[in-house]
Amino acid sequence: SQGVRDWISTQLAPFAKANPQIEIIASRQPGRHPHVKARYLADGDKALSLKGLSWQQVSMRLQFLRDSRPVRLRKWDKPFRSTPSIQGEWQLGQQLAAEHRVIRVSGGGAGGS
Repeated sequence: SQGVRDWISTQLAPFAKANPQIEIIASRQPGRHPHVKARYLADGDKALSLKGLSWQQVSMRLQFLRDSRPVRLRKWDKPFRSTPSIQGEWQLGQQLAAEHRVIRVSGGGAGGS
């Protein structure tokens, strides 16, 4: 694609100089559409097609790969419990009706002696 060739001839060197942490390998593969493949050390690979893009769009795709992760991050904002407790909902500042007693069992524990 013309946009990829333009990007390589004009923007590859500045991009490589600005991002020394990235290893860039360019190879020509006749008969195949242009694509870019990012290999992340801990998370795997991600590939994007560059077919029919302008050099500005190619630059945006490469910056996207530079700034992203290939796998979806886990969603941690789920509620702790999906069903309500059978004992009722606990409220902050809630007082017990009666004094709480702790019962201790002395002995060998679960295995017995």
